[in-house]
Amino acid sequence: MASQSQRVVVTYAAPLVFLSTDHWKQIHASLVSQLPLRNLHWKSPSRPIRTIQELDVKLVPLETLRDDQTASQIPQSILGKSLLNIYVFICEDSEAYKATTRKQIKEWHASVSQRKNQEWLLVHVVRPDQSVAQGRLFQMKTSVLDKVKADFNSDKKDRCVQLVWSAERDNPAVWADLTARIKDGILSAFDAALTQREEEVKRSEGQRQMPGWNFCTFFILKESLASSLEGMNLPEDALEQYHELEATFFQVLSEKNLSWFGPLITPSSSDDAAPLLSVAKKPYRDLILANTISVFDFRVYLLARQCALLSKLGDLEEICRKTASFLTTIARTLRGVEDTLPPFFIEAWIYSSTLSVVDQCDEWARPLELSKSAMTSFNAAKGELVELARNQLDIFGAAAGHLPNKPPFSLALPASYNEAKAGQIKEASQTISRADLASVLVDQEAFYELYVAVTNRAIELYASAGRRKFALKLHGSLAALDVHRGRLSSALQTYTSLPAHYSPHGWTSLEAFMLNRALDIHASAEKVKDREWIHILLHFLRAYVDDMGMNLLLTHDDSQAYVAQLVSALKDAAHALDADTPYPDHPALSVSVAEHDAHLAETRDGSLLKVMVHNRLPCELSVDEVEVQLAGRENSRLSFTHAASQLAPGRNELTLFCPSSFGGTYTLFSTQISLARLHFQWKHTKTPKQLRAGNMPALVRIPKDLKALDVKLKQPPRIELGTSSKVVVILSTGRNDVATAKVTLSAPSGIQFRYQEVEMDDDDAPPIRKDDESMTFLDLKQGQTVVAAVPHSDASAYHFMRISIVVEYVTTSEPDITRILRLSRVVATSLPVAINVEDFFRGTRLFTRFTLSTTSHQHVRIRSTQLLLPNEADGVKVTSCMGQKPSVVTITPAQPGRFLFQMDASRGQVRDALKLQISYRMLREEVESLIELAAAEVVSEKPSLETLRQDLVDKLVQALETNASWVGLYGVTGELSVPGITPGDDEMGAALRQVAEILNKRRSPTSFGEWREIIIPVDVPQMHILAAARLQILENPFSLEKSRKRSRPLYAGQPISALLTVHTSFHWSPPEDTKVDSYLMRYDIEDLTQDWLVSGRKRGDFEAKDDETFSVPITLIALHHGELPLPKIGVTALPIPGEHRMRSSVVPGCETHQVHGAEKVLVLPRGGRSTFVVNMGANTSVQ
Repeated sequence: MASQSQRVVVTYAAPLVFLSTDHWKQIHASLVSQLPLRNLHWKSPSRPIRTIQELDVKLVPLETLRDDQTASQIPQSILGKSLLNIYVFICEDSEAYKATTRKQIKEWHASVSQRKNQEWLLVHVVRPDQSVAQGRLFQMKTSVLDKVKADFNSDKKDRCVQLVWSAERDNPAVWADLTARIKDGILSAFDAALTQREEEVKRSEGQRQMPGWNFCTFFILKESLASSLEGMNLPEDALEQYHELEATFFQVLSEKNLSWFGPLITPSSSDDAAPLLSVAKKPYRDLILANTISVFDFRVYLLARQCALLSKLGDLEEICRKTASFLTTIARTLRGVEDTLPPFFIEAWIYSSTLSVVDQCDEWARPLELSKSAMTSFNAAKGELVELARNQLDIFGAAAGHLPNKPPFSLALPASYNEAKAGQIKEASQTISRADLASVLVDQEAFYELYVAVTNRAIELYASAGRRKFALKLHGSLAALDVHRGRLSSALQTYTSLPAHYSPHGWTSLEAFMLNRALDIHASAEKVKDREWIHILLHFLRAYVDDMGMNLLLTHDDSQAYVAQLVSALKDAAHALDADTPYPDHPALSVSVAEHDAHLAETRDGSLLKVMVHNRLPCELSVDEVEVQLAGRENSRLSFTHAASQLAPGRNELTLFCPSSFGGTYTLFSTQISLARLHFQWKHTKTPKQLRAGNMPALVRIPKDLKALDVKLKQPPRIELGTSSKVVVILSTGRNDVATAKVTLSAPSGIQFRYQEVEMDDDDAPPIRKDDESMTFLDLKQGQTVVAAVPHSDASAYHFMRISIVVEYVTTSEPDITRILRLSRVVATSLPVAINVEDFFRGTRLFTRFTLSTTSHQHVRIRSTQLLLPNEADGVKVTSCMGQKPSVVTITPAQPGRFLFQMDASRGQVRDALKLQISYRMLREEVESLIELAAAEVVSEKPSLETLRQDLVDKLVQALETNASWVGLYGVTGELSVPGITPGDDEMGAALRQVAEILNKRRSPTSFGEWREIIIPVDVPQMHILAAARLQILENPFSLEKSRKRSRPLYAGQPISALLTVHTSFHWSPPEDTKVDSYLMRYDIEDLTQDWLVSGRKRGDFEAKDDETFSVPITLIALHHGELPLPKIGVTALPIPGEHRMRSSVVPGCETHQVHGAEKVLVLPRGGRSTFVVNMGANTSVQ
């Protein structure tokens, strides 16, 4: 049978004498131990590479198989014949090979080489422990093997292999070459045989339209391919053959050419109870060959073979799903001939088949190790099969009168079901083969036990698969069974427990029916309408407003009056709740934004928003409040509310008010409708997946209210490092007379604000109440601006600080409303400039250069820099070394600013730090303030433009941000030419032209706006020793005066006298070291080997004293001509003898200045002359 997987057959042969020896038995046993073969790689020209993990091989003697010349005409599997023939022989020398072995091999070769699609292999066994010399042994082996190859390898393929083996050294490695050759031979023969069989199948399929073609014969032929592939452990390829056969069958079925089959179905006495996936219950192949198989049996056989292959692939889930689809499809077909079948044959067959498939799949799953996800899917598919079996019990129960003919039991009844079938139940109890099923048709209690058992089995499978909804649906059917059996307490408990599990999901008609029944049972039991009853009612109303809502009230004539009665009872129950109860996403009500542009309240702070409330109930609903919450940047929230309202059925337009609105664009975050303590809530936020799909959130634009209360933050105008950090709070009341305004600041970075130390900048500041958590301003007038400086903890670790502002204020006109304004502002905490300090000591003077560079991409405008002395600094004078400079210096990321100061101290001990004062402002702030002034000037001339003032400023600022071409001209002349602005003919265009004219005028940056100050403490550096090193060229070694200009030129290679001098000063030494008279120092002349040779004391130590000079003569030799710099002199201080700190020697600080650092000397090329004496006599030669 094709269902029995065949094994690959490999024959072996050997000389009869060798086969009778123990040596062969040992070789045979060892060869069998290498089986099954593993990791075979089949490379077919017509298929991608296939890897066979394991191949079962049957090793049989050649004489047991004979080449059957009278082969059957019925196509059989390719594996029915041997794929490989092996001949094993032992031959120790060439003479024995010539004498006997070659002849034996020829006889065997002649018999096997004639067989089609079979390979052969010669195995030469060699004993490694022969008593001959090693070298001779190898020579012998090579000689015999070469002769065998020369005699029998007729083509390029090598079919000879040598096996070096002994029982004492049975190493698996010695079999590697032989097993590789066996694999190659099997695959080669299989590929050739399969190719031939595929050509036969293709030729037969091509004759399908010709007379005499038989589908059943074609099926057997193509099935032989599938059985061959299955035997080669290629279940995927075998399954593909059955898929193609199924497609061909459906094509034949569509052509309505079923002459090769018997009737649709010929049921036998046991068909309704036989295992569905068994191919042994009937002689299917014989029926197919005889062209008498029914369509029903054929399809069952085809399904069984496909599922058997799927089991080998481990795809048990697909088996269950394929079987479920098959059963429902065949059942629909059989309904057409139901009158010819025994009563309830279809239901009994489906019931038995589903349970048998589940049992068979469980058996197939035992040896498998399924993953958690695979097991979950497998259990879900089995649950669907068991539920399908349970549905058949619904049909049996309705026909036998055990179950009522109404939902949920009637949902499984087929369309052809009628009351007449109820009379056939007695006959069915005698014709149904399954005993347990036949007995329950006449025994009601046995039926209920079987019904509950099968349902619980499906529930367990669904629960283990995580299919809670399916499991709970079956729980509902058990509750309906309890109601039918009169077990109301158990039914009520089940009905009331279901909504809690289904609150986040939608209801089906069956679930809604359960809720309707739960409400009826609850009312009949006269129970209190508590929170549990409210949840049941809300879930029922959810089902009511769905598409099938009108059909759910099967027991009430006036559905509208019934729902109105329930809604009225809901309101009473909601008032009786002891705590707020939220209910999410109820479809009976919905809130949407009617207009996406909110409107200002104009006469008071706040905005108005129009929304649409849709009431899908058939009655009016009285609600206490409608609330819409919008979400803005940085988690800001705005809440719009509307008081009590009567919502009519359909759409209701309401206007909601928010007293604490702030301009900007917001998204619809959530909506809520409150009914006493019951709150219907909806979330409107979108997930990233929804956003990617184009499901964008609803946007609401709120205009900025220029007359509302507002709060701004900024850095203090004067920042002094070393003092407490502050942030300036600017509160503007706008149109409001404010009774109280409580301001709370918070920084996510953990910065603490010290409200008790708040300072007011205005002498006429309003009363203020301070505590540890906030500050509260009292009695603020309309249009008043309050400025307060709030100290805070150190924030130097951050460049910017994001501060959340919460203002709770109450106006005098609306004392009952507490408005809450939530803002977020970013304040810079770091300095806008970075400062680099360089100090240069020159005697009693100290030159300090400050390099200012911007810390961001913005430009910084510097108005002035001053180095301030402490009040008690006597004898110290600071002078700026800057010459004529512009009034304002602009620092850019590419161009820092440098400022040089000279400090002259009569004595170097300056104890207190100096202060560097920088007057600055950001270029962006300067330009924005200029635009604000220009806009204010235009608005003052025409007050009607007040509403356009902010839009005017924003448009100009945006144009400047887009194009930076205006920066150069503005930095030179102060003219601000705004690029990219094309004014229109409207009122805004006229205002833009007026502002542009004002901005295009020349102006000095110091003539407008505010400037900030930074005060940075600067410590005066100290140095123990200042050394001024100099190297001076002398006229001659004996010259006593150091002339400034040498009278004689210098030549390359000429010795040059020079004097090295080091002048030392202790002027800038620390005060604690003023009593030190001298230090030991060392000088070292730089080694310029390419320019100078130095002769003399290149390095030496000397004692340095205050305001004294050390000198030493040296000799220089220029190595080439040109302008050469003189060597530099390194001067270092030596450790102070006898002083140690932290176990290290104390080395005083020293700074050296090269006095001759900018000097160069001109060295001429060396000139000269040579004198030659020439004798003019003829008889002598020049010597």
